Amino acid sequence: MLHAAKERISITMATVLQCFALLCACYIDTTLSHFELKNVAYSKKVSLSSGYQGNTYPGSLAVNGIFSDFAHTGFERSPWMRVDLGARYRIHEIEVFARSDGYGHQLHDFDVRVGDTIHHMHLCGHFTGFAYNAQRIAIWCPHNTVGRYVQVQIVAGSTSVLSPAEILVWGD
Repeated sequence: MLHAAKERISITMATVLQCFALLCACYIDTTLSHFELKNVAYSKKVSLSSGYQGNTYPGSLAVNGIFSDFAHTGFERSPWMRVDLGARYRIHEIEVFARSDGYGHQLHDFDVRVGDTIHHMHLCGHFTGFAYNAQRIAIWCPHNTVGRYVQVQIVAGSTSVLSPAEILVWGD
């Protein structure tokens, strides 16, 4: 009986150690993968479908790392902003931040597209509804999404403006 109890304890300990080893391996893999990603949109060139009040709020304000300012298109149907990453990257996630000054709702019903050229882009994700002030909206791209350009475009409503505080593109 004592031998059977020791054997059960031995099997239980082995199972616990295997689970612990697996958890450690998953943690290390996740941690290393996270550190490889960087915001590849920081300080890159941004094109706007139109300018607001003579380009008072240029696209560069959406990729400058400052969340209290914003880029702003003019009023139009389906306004867009396009970030030129300068090279091809594998894109994992795109974060779009709404303004925090009472106009967060201007960010609504948008598609995020990624592509190698501005004429050949694939849908990465969609956000439906109106953002609230300072909302962080995360769009996870399908596995192996690669591209040089990232475009955010409002796809609903008659006339809108696009005025995000910041666009972060996490890639490697």
